[in-house]
Amino acid sequence: MSALRLGVLILLTLVVQVTVFADVRIWGIAPELLVLFAVMLGYWAGPQSGPTAAFVIGLLWDVYLPTPLGLSAIVFAMVAFAVGTGGAELFRDSKVQLAAIAAVGTFGAVTGYALLGEVMGQRGLVDLEMLRVALIAGLINALLAPLTRPLVAWALGPTFGLSGAGDIR
Repeated sequence: MSALRLGVLILLTLVVQVTVFADVRIWGIAPELLVLFAVMLGYWAGPQSGPTAAFVIGLLWDVYLPTPLGLSAIVFAMVAFAVGTGGAELFRDSKVQLAAIAAVGTFGAVTGYALLGEVMGQRGLVDLEMLRVALIAGLINALLAPLTRPLVAWALGPTFGLSGAGDIR
């Protein structure tokens, strides 16, 4: 059942990203909702299940992007694995910690996307503007991170020991 819920969450996130957040700009930057969910799934589902879901999110996102198919999928999976591995030893009871994980993970995903894109022949992705985008997207996702917890808890279900209620302080 949680695979179905996770699929619904991923598709809903994609639809919100390409419709609502296509026109929303904060300091000229659109929120990176798909990156946020990839990071949060890595954090909450861990380094084994999180990267798989993040890969699917990235692959679906790649369909809408003009860069090579699989670029986002690889980056999202790598970031989810890093967050899942690094977050395994952390206490999961702080909104500040959750926001920091979202900010760092988003920054890593945006810069990783640009760097890997350059390696794959997509010129012009790495510059000072990329750093500005990564910082602002990280800040936006840090603010949105506490709102994602109930959705991720619902999608992952009771097997991951998350409750939908806000047990994060």
